[in-house]
Amino acid sequence: MLSIVYVSSAVSPFSDEALAELLVKSRANNSAAQLTGMLLYRDGQFMQALEGDDATVRSVYEVVAADPRHEGVRTLLEEQIDERRFPDWNMGFRALTESGIREIPGYSSFFQESSNPADWGTPSRSRMLLEWFRYHDAA
Repeated sequence: MLSIVYVSSAVSPFSDEALAELLVKSRANNSAAQLTGMLLYRDGQFMQALEGDDATVRSVYEVVAADPRHEGVRTLLEEQIDERRFPDWNMGFRALTESGIREIPGYSSFFQESSNPADWGTPSRSRMLLEWFRYHDAA
């Protein structure tokens, strides 16, 4: 099984309605493709983890990378996993706020260091951040 974590920047910030629409569509598509994962969003910046069958993850990642609604897609982590980190989430989601970021022990600077998602961290930092969200209630 493959897990890919990537970051990207929205070409223009997503409204709450646009995010909701994205989630509904992503969750339906991921369910049909037997993919699971997590999506974080803050001020036009995305971080997403996708996991599932190797070929399916790669195919969906190619579609995501070609989506004109965002740019600067950068893979932070690509690894083989024995079991899903987000087994019950077709697409867990969290929109990060300043107060929400401050609640993450040890990770408060992750999304604040730069508005450029390419600067958001190393693979190990991204893995730790996603693990934190895994064990805290995502929508």
